[in-house]
Amino acid sequence: MFKKIALSLCFVMASVYVFSYNTINAQTPTPTPTPKGSISGTVTAKKSGKPIKRAKVSLKSKELSFKDKTTTDSDGKYLFSDLSAGNYTLKVKKQGFKNAKKKIELAEGENERVAIQLKKETSDDDDGGDDGGGYY
Repeated sequence: MFKKIALSLCFVMASVYVFSYNTINAQTPTPTPTPKGSISGTVTAKKSGKPIKRAKVSLKSKELSFKDKTTTDSDGKYLFSDLSAGNYTLKVKKQGFKNAKKKIELAEGENERVAIQLKKETSDDDDGGDDGGGYY
């Protein structure tokens, strides 16, 4: 008789353990990571289309309390990655050119490409300089 009671008690305890384990796991789901996005593009001279290297590019979002900056590479390219969804303002500055500003609405996980063309401040010909490889 003692064996039957002990065996029944073990069965009840094992059932309670399995039931409570499944209940606890069902109540604590693993959070799904939010996909991040990016904003990238090229800065070029409006008239010639040549890339503008070393332009200062800034990205801000008041709603996300975010700001970052970078400089274009030798091909006029820039990149901001690992961005949350939201509204951003992109600003580009380069000495000798008029500043540019663009508002961007980035969706969750979106990779937005934004080409920026800068206009020269002076009336000089927009030929890209002597090296033919873009602006300094």
